[in-house]
Amino acid sequence: MRQSGAGLERGLTHVPTGLTEIARRAGEYGLVVRGGFTPVAEDAVPPLDGGKSANTLLLFGNAGSSIWQSFSTSAEYLDGEADPLNRWSMRIGNMLATEWEGNALFPFGGPPYQPFLKWAKKSEGIASSKLGMLIHPVYGLWHAYRFAVALPVPIAITPEGNAGNHACDACAKQPCLRGCPVNAFDGTQYDVEACYKYLVSNPDSACQRSGCAARKACPEGTGYAYQPAHAAFHMGKFILSQADRFEGDPQPVE
Repeated sequence: MRQSGAGLERGLTHVPTGLTEIARRAGEYGLVVRGGFTPVAEDAVPPLDGGKSANTLLLFGNAGSSIWQSFSTSAEYLDGEADPLNRWSMRIGNMLATEWEGNALFPFGGPPYQPFLKWAKKSEGIASSKLGMLIHPVYGLWHAYRFAVALPVPIAITPEGNAGNHACDACAKQPCLRGCPVNAFDGTQYDVEACYKYLVSNPDSACQRSGCAARKACPEGTGYAYQPAHAAFHMGKFILSQADRFEGDPQPVE
């Protein structure tokens, strides 16, 4: 899978003319266009280089494990250094933005942080789930935003708007709230300490090997559930990120 832009290899840039072209290029890295919109002042999209306002903001991320093949074979994943997924996202995001004569924006690296939640809700039909994470009407809980690209040109795209009927409200049994082995979720709060202590005390648990049991219990978007290696990667990074809170050993978070 190509790890650098053909345009950049030739020292060229190319402003895209349509969403199909953009989606195809991003798809070379397993990335999915996660919606977009024409920014207005209240969206707080930073100006482009030179001070011009962006005419389009597009969000990019993964649907299921779509990025896993590209990321897990990348230099960032293999070099053993900290923050491999964030570094991979920055490299790919900045590369595509430069190729398209735009600016890449990231949900990490702050404070201050870019308002990705606001942008996501304007771009797609998402809402907060009973577990706290965002639920998508197709992907369920199995998705993420890696970066956005602000473009100088208008790109035709129809935002999905709000989530309409919330999947969690229509789910009478709510198995996610009973899926956690330590009952870390009650629908309004998340007991991070209970979750963390269970994971470090049970390194061979299903949660450690293939991802959060509560998340896997959700009936939405099951076809997009993360591959075990992908889920285990995120779980390992979560454990490291909480070590400073509960063990006094600060670590970065993915």
